[in-house]
Amino acid sequence: MDRQNSKNGISRRNALAGVGAAGMAALVGSTSEAATTSERRVTKSELDYEYRRFSKNEKIRVGMIGNVGHINTILKDIPTLPNVDLVAYSEISGNGPDLADSVKIYKTYEEMLDREKLDVVGVCLPYYRNAKASIAAAERGLQIITEKPAATNLDDFAALRYAVVKNKIRLTALLEMRCDGRFQAIHKAVGEGAIGTPILVTAQKSYKFGKSRPDFYKDIETYGGTIPWVGIHAIDYIHYTTRLDYKSVAAFQGNMDHPEYPGCQDYVGTLFSLSNGGTALINMDYLRPETAPSHGDDRLRIIGSEGVIEVKDLGKRVELINSSNEAVDLEMPERISFMTDFITELRGGKQHLLAPEEPLEITRVALLAHQAAEKGMLISL
Repeated sequence: MDRQNSKNGISRRNALAGVGAAGMAALVGSTSEAATTSERRVTKSELDYEYRRFSKNEKIRVGMIGNVGHINTILKDIPTLPNVDLVAYSEISGNGPDLADSVKIYKTYEEMLDREKLDVVGVCLPYYRNAKASIAAAERGLQIITEKPAATNLDDFAALRYAVVKNKIRLTALLEMRCDGRFQAIHKAVGEGAIGTPILVTAQKSYKFGKSRPDFYKDIETYGGTIPWVGIHAIDYIHYTTRLDYKSVAAFQGNMDHPEYPGCQDYVGTLFSLSNGGTALINMDYLRPETAPSHGDDRLRIIGSEGVIEVKDLGKRVELINSSNEAVDLEMPERISFMTDFITELRGGKQHLLAPEEPLEITRVALLAHQAAEKGMLISL
């Protein structure tokens, strides 16, 4: 993970050279600890700074970079948001989204960032390119919504982390499963003590592979890993619902059914220890049959000291059983709109679903979990 990613152009050597001794000391505590920048926990205090806010009547100009991944999470809300305009788009591959004639099209994001006066940038490139584009946006003082993972290796992560803090940027990542009513209901119930202390958590992310995947899935250097791309959602919604941090991780992964995509792990098993002494297990795969009724099968089960809460029936129900109730189905609130939620915070409203430190911290955990699988070792988080 320390070698230079020649495809992305960011390496630990380049990142640290750009930081300088004084800047790195401020970021990680002392220059002697500089080499561990990417492995240190991202804390609330590290991102406890004032970033740019926008008044209710101030225009927010949005630029998009790339059309890989969940671009509609960003784009679909923009027409409904007052004084928020998509003004420019770059790095469009394939057919691309339907855009208004007023949106300026650029071949490269560098050209767009240099020529356009922007406030917020969405980054949805092939995964290995997202960190570099986000760094370029951060260096121009722009707020960022990036596809996850925000970086695909620890060197790029360290460089992005530094750029965000140095330039006092508000960055979020498309960990949009927090918006789902299932996980909102579990977050609320666990927070209210419905199952007591969370002790054992099990989660699943199972997807259909489909007839094909983009070519960058064939190379681990460009794909980045199934844990950072798929498992990161479960890593996040476990943290979100239990309010617990991760202490250590062991993982196993491989490719047994898609040899034409050797860089893509089609099965993964992970085991985490949690900050309260509990345990979390996450399985993820691309082995879901094409005949299945849904593309994905996302699960979560939390066993606590006083009860159990679980997503059931392909996500149609959230069931709670505890010491004072037989099995009951919890009411699931309406899905939260991710982009609207982020813009609300930028305008000085309630805090976005992801606190400033969380997108980076969840990325760090996912990358180290992938490293644990690659090296076959237990890694402290």
